[in-house]
Amino acid sequence: LAARRLVNLEPLEMCMTTPRPILIVEDDAALRATLAEQIMLAGEFHIDEAETAAEASAKLNEGNARYDAILLDVGLPDGDGREFCAKLRRDGKRMPVIMLTGADAEQD
Repeated sequence: LAARRLVNLEPLEMCMTTPRPILIVEDDAALRATLAEQIMLAGEFHIDEAETAAEASAKLNEGNARYDAILLDVGLPDGDGREFCAKLRRDGKRMPVIMLTGADAEQD
């Protein structure tokens, strides 16, 4: 006789009880607030915010910090978002990073 495995068939909403943390790194306060508001609409995410690369770095280096994704502005007042993303990778951070920019060309 073949052994049977029990499978947990809970509805998806039962499995998603803890909101997933996302860090938004954007110096434009109005855009940051709009992004946070829209992302939180579904109730699946918890948003943490940073205005600068330094603030984001401090949040990421807190002992219990864990983010499932980062929305990262390319043009921050204290650094380049692309360089910040490269540093994240060098530091072993592997969460998805979505780059944001107001520029209209890749060279910008």
